[in-house]
Amino acid sequence: MTKGQYPTIQRGLGNLTPDLWRRLMLMLEAYEQNNKDERSVQSTRESSTFLASLIKAECLVANRYKYSWVQVRLLDDNSVETVTGGKTSTGTNDEWDFAAINLLEIFNTSIRTSAGVSMEGQYPSGWTMQAMGGGSADAGEEITLGGVVVVMQQVGNRYVFSNVNEHDGTCATSALSVTDGIDAPTIPVGATYGYIYIGTDGDPKFIGKDSAVVTFDTS
Repeated sequence: MTKGQYPTIQRGLGNLTPDLWRRLMLMLEAYEQNNKDERSVQSTRESSTFLASLIKAECLVANRYKYSWVQVRLLDDNSVETVTGGKTSTGTNDEWDFAAINLLEIFNTSIRTSAGVSMEGQYPSGWTMQAMGGGSADAGEEITLGGVVVVMQQVGNRYVFSNVNEHDGTCATSALSVTDGIDAPTIPVGATYGYIYIGTDGDPKFIGKDSAVVTFDTS
């Protein structure tokens, strides 16, 4: 029954008296007040905590996002599937009508994230804080996420979860590369160590204290 539609009756039928009917309507109104949730086909008394798969993220300001999502259930093989008729962030307008936020992003700034990571000083050049599910964006930009499941909770008419964001990016310096191999180095007499090196044939090798050379299998 749509909220607000709680009719009264003037005449009863058997045990269904006007007073009993009034009490039933009061109970129905109280039930619907505590369990209204437009994101599901039918309101239930289940917990407001459920599993959700994050679909997209839109950057609000630096290091803060809102997330579109859909309710999923956990299967016996530890995979998940979308709940048919389940909750979703999609409303009458678009997928952001009931977007969720990550509580740990609330106090993020452009130079610090609430997990305690300072993005100044020794923070690696070329790195950024990632939206949940991977990727970063500037304000107003959207990211299609790589698939991540969170424990979602409804707080009033808002949806929230609480997860620590990852940090990722590209290395500021190039990795060491070897362009030319070398001949086997000489092991000093009495040495108790060996060397790993790239031979002139391009293969990695090890020469031990007995001067025996071993080629690593890289196939």
